[in-house]
Amino acid sequence: MILNQFFKMLSRQDLLTQALNDTYEMAEIANRQYNYVLKITFDDLKRTVTPDEIEQVRKKDYLLNHFEKSIRKKVFEHLAVNDKEEQELYTAFILTTIINNFERIGDYTKNICEVAEIKHMLKDEEWNKKLLSYSEMIREVFQDSLHAFKNGDAELAKKIIDRHYEIKSKINDDINTVATKEPSATVNYASYALFLRYLKRISSHLMNIATSITNPIDKIGYYVGDEGGEVNEKDDE
Repeated sequence: MILNQFFKMLSRQDLLTQALNDTYEMAEIANRQYNYVLKITFDDLKRTVTPDEIEQVRKKDYLLNHFEKSIRKKVFEHLAVNDKEEQELYTAFILTTIINNFERIGDYTKNICEVAEIKHMLKDEEWNKKLLSYSEMIREVFQDSLHAFKNGDAELAKKIIDRHYEIKSKINDDINTVATKEPSATVNYASYALFLRYLKRISSHLMNIATSITNPIDKIGYYVGDEGGEVNEKDDE
């Protein structure tokens, strides 16, 4: 399993170990960014998001982009300077997969912030409650994902994968519902659909990270059943 190999690396200070430690930091930044965007969105739906708050989100997104490039560089430098038996190709591949997911989470979190910039158009109380409920569900999944990643908790990772498909199914139903609503001069239902889609994509990338712990390398990003057989196609983008 991926984390068993990672823990063996922690006593060393080579490039791959540095890349792993940077990935932990990147994960925390992505989590803080998500929580910050939820705060500025839902603490007061009547309050306008300020330019400084928007800039803080953009800076976090830029930082995640920087981490992805820096970690990828360290991984490939590690591969370049080590003999084949010391390259740890499996670990290197897993790391580059995980950082890509955290970078994409940052992008979708920034997209949610863009919707929050017009949150004065989110005037349907029923749908506001749905957005908040899904956001809190995914906040919990995010926390569990960080724990599973850092501790190599395969059982928790399996629960994260199952939880994602539950959330995804409900959000898909709600996207279909909101998309068929009659146009309104006061409520921007398209923004609700976008918000829901961005939440679903964040959940999907957390699921991908969980599969890096539970699945063989060729099935990362796919749902694998209890018997090891592939049940669903790769989650849609």
